[in-house]
Amino acid sequence: MTEAPVPVPEPEPTTGVRSGHIAARIDRLPLTRVQYLLAAITQVYWGILIDTDGLVGRLYPFVWEPRGMSTFQFSVMLAANIGVGILTGQYLGGFLSDRFGRKKVLVASAVIDALFLWPIAHTETYGWLLVWNFLYGTGLGLMLATNNVYLHEIAPPSMRHRLAMRTQLITAVCAIIPGVLGLLFVPESWEWFIYVLVIIQLVVVTPLGLFFLPESPRWLEQKGRVEEADRIVARWEADIERRHGPLPEPDITRNPVVQTQKVPLRELFGGVYGKRILLIMVVWSLAYAGIVYGASSYLPTYLADHDWSSDEVFIWVSIVAALTRVGGFYAASFTGERVERKNLLMTIGIVWAALMMLLLVFDTKPAQIIIVLVALPMGTLWLFNMYNYTSQAFPTRLRSAGYSWSNGIGHTAAVWGPLLIAPLFAATEHQGHWGWILWITLAGAVLPSVLIGRLGIRQTGKTLEETAT
Repeated sequence: MTEAPVPVPEPEPTTGVRSGHIAARIDRLPLTRVQYLLAAITQVYWGILIDTDGLVGRLYPFVWEPRGMSTFQFSVMLAANIGVGILTGQYLGGFLSDRFGRKKVLVASAVIDALFLWPIAHTETYGWLLVWNFLYGTGLGLMLATNNVYLHEIAPPSMRHRLAMRTQLITAVCAIIPGVLGLLFVPESWEWFIYVLVIIQLVVVTPLGLFFLPESPRWLEQKGRVEEADRIVARWEADIERRHGPLPEPDITRNPVVQTQKVPLRELFGGVYGKRILLIMVVWSLAYAGIVYGASSYLPTYLADHDWSSDEVFIWVSIVAALTRVGGFYAASFTGERVERKNLLMTIGIVWAALMMLLLVFDTKPAQIIIVLVALPMGTLWLFNMYNYTSQAFPTRLRSAGYSWSNGIGHTAAVWGPLLIAPLFAATEHQGHWGWILWITLAGAVLPSVLIGRLGIRQTGKTLEETAT
């Protein structure tokens, strides 16, 4: 008589299983070259791709305006690029990143951005300019959905701010590239301004992500792919222990991770996350119409109206100001997790607004140079701290989608913002553009900064899982 076969138990479903061992192992690692190198790659993506983000504003006063493009047409092109294009890319990127992985979406972002940026150098028709600006903007959106999310998923809680600020120095250095290219090629050979940016993305940026960036172990654990995550984290641990000695035991109690295969978007818009994402959407919307795009997109035209040449704009705005950003990021890195991020955002936003208002009082070129060199780095610090705040506001299963939806809705301000700002900018042209300045400072900087400072969540010293609950 043969024995009955022993039944094999069915594997447990991954959805809803609570884990967190991988996350706990990541969070107890000291900050070393392991995290710096990986975070640096994500910031190379931001730094190089975002150089194309400002392409419309940089080229307009020196290339397209002399050819007859109106301020209204410029605003519509801005809306197609930094508005609808980035918005579309972020929505897609947020879902795809949470569903299929951070790395795949990040690498795809550089390829898509480059492929659709290239035709702009061969386009004379305004309609096709709109199409190509929209399509390469989707690549920017894919990048924005993933780069800061990945950075924060590998960072130790107590060193998250330091890792972000110090590797974001790279973005400031990358910002020098369009300045140099502008000096070399704009306006006479402006097509090469585009060609070189495309070559850099395909030859340098894409291979960095493809061959040197592993998938986020925190994301892998959340998807139930624990063995893959373990292999990656084990390599990090071996490298760190070899250089820095034994590691402490992980504290799994601070790192609960709910494993899910699908992206639970319904959860994102209900309960505590619904209130959280609504606030962040409002803050991003106001800020993109003000301190971010409302200021940067019109600043070259403002300076050109005050007798700045193209060389002067690229030297001071794209090169020297980028170097002062390096110092600003490095100094900010020493605040660590001692300064609550929402308070930091409120302070920076108010100070930036006060600086930009000085343009109403001091309209000489030396004064404008000083304001540009101080205000632009502060605006970038606000932007990156808001990126960091947003990526820490949601749990791993929702992080990229939450980041993308909140930041993406904010990008709608790049659609309605230029259409609102252009009349203000034009109507007050002969009075120092005061309508534009008051909009970007009061509605676009002070209001969103106060909202996040008063109503935002506290994040200092907490793990990603703790800040997201």
